[in-house]
Amino acid sequence: MKSITKWFSLATLIGFCNVQAADILKADRYFTEQQYELARSEYAKAAQLGNPHAYYQLARIHAQGLGVEQDIINALINYSLAAEYDYFDAQKVINDTLTKLSAEAQESFAKIMNDYKAIQGKQAIDAKYFPIINQNTLSKKITFNGEPSLKHIFHSDDFLTESVASLNNLAIEEGGNENAVYMSSPKAPYLILDIDISPDGSVRNYSIVQSIGKNTSEFIKQFLLFPQKKPFVNNHYTDFVHRVFIGAAGYSKSILVDKNEPMYSQILRTFKRIKQGRTLNERYQYTMAILNFPWLTNDPKGAEQQLLTLAQKGHPGAMFELGMLLYREQRDIQDAIYWISQSAKYGLIRAEYRLGMILISSPWVQHDEKKALFWFESAMEKGDINAAMRAINITLTAKDRSLINVESAVKNLNNIEQHHADNPEYYYLLALSYRDRKKRDFSKFVSNMRTAISRGNSVNWDTSEWQTLLDKSTIGTVYITDGK
Repeated sequence: MKSITKWFSLATLIGFCNVQAADILKADRYFTEQQYELARSEYAKAAQLGNPHAYYQLARIHAQGLGVEQDIINALINYSLAAEYDYFDAQKVINDTLTKLSAEAQESFAKIMNDYKAIQGKQAIDAKYFPIINQNTLSKKITFNGEPSLKHIFHSDDFLTESVASLNNLAIEEGGNENAVYMSSPKAPYLILDIDISPDGSVRNYSIVQSIGKNTSEFIKQFLLFPQKKPFVNNHYTDFVHRVFIGAAGYSKSILVDKNEPMYSQILRTFKRIKQGRTLNERYQYTMAILNFPWLTNDPKGAEQQLLTLAQKGHPGAMFELGMLLYREQRDIQDAIYWISQSAKYGLIRAEYRLGMILISSPWVQHDEKKALFWFESAMEKGDINAAMRAINITLTAKDRSLINVESAVKNLNNIEQHHADNPEYYYLLALSYRDRKKRDFSKFVSNMRTAISRGNSVNWDTSEWQTLLDKSTIGTVYITDGK
């Protein structure tokens, strides 16, 4: 019994350690390679975010003495935490183990677990890191210029300028790297994008979901200029995420065969190969193929059920895709946010970014800059430059002044400069950093604000707030530069 009490004291201290970015996929790789110390370290990070798989794996490590001294009490603690999420056979393992203990030991263990869960259990972790649903707005639906949904399919003549649409000599390689067109090329490439739509209807960020072909960067640039309908809810405009199908991604089977038979054949060959897969990841690839190429099956809606099955079995990609599908279609927001959150616990970069966006902009949750910053910084550390932009924004403009960190913002602005040279928001944030840093430079604040406004106007952003800030800051046009 002394060992149980001693372990609890240690666990309480561990609960207050700094939580770091989790990478459960890396942990699993270490575990498979029998690098148990490295695996245990990575699982411990994920466990502090409430990842049931991490709890279960830590329990196995301690129960079997993999790279550590065998510790049944530590194993039971982690199995109990996994059982809070109904994970695999965790509860059965606990029951089987406890039956071997005396009644007094069982009672002591139950008390210790109740105390520990109050500090580091599911409810405590969810409150600390994850969105809290706003029940008052959960039934509200976002509309788009009065319409219930956004357009999904775009062909090049929907958004391309004449100068771009006239590029008839683009080389499109079969099975290449990216994207999409329709009538401007004899063989239109294939592109699916996830886009962040701002309250003014402009597209601020995008990520590539699926791409076949190449030489389409100009087409993506042109699409980003294409105005979307403004998302509106609760008497104000808001942010929203949308998935669009561009070029060949919008073709039916018959049109694809007619327009680009080699692409069709390539997709079909790949589909037949992955259809035979039996591993969890192979089943996920098969399901995503059905979602991305709906003409491959007679029942494309069945992919959603397959995503649910895979998510329940612990595939982080399936968790994210299911959550995003429900979120975009506004069908079950609570489940949507749950699955996105579960995916983020596995360290999936796109899930961490999306969770951060939900925490600062979703009309269905309580906004929380501190939680959002945690997820943005986690994704940023893994190389997500869009997450870096959001983290910088919070550290410069947060309403919660304890989150302001100009020094960190300056460092991160320097790190992403080469990636965001054309992004108006980069210059806006750079301007704020020059205004707020210790060695402030008001002339650079003004020049960068003007650059941000100019570039924002050129891509159809609403820059009125930036202009108002600049006007208020330059009344009298007297520029003062500290230290000069």
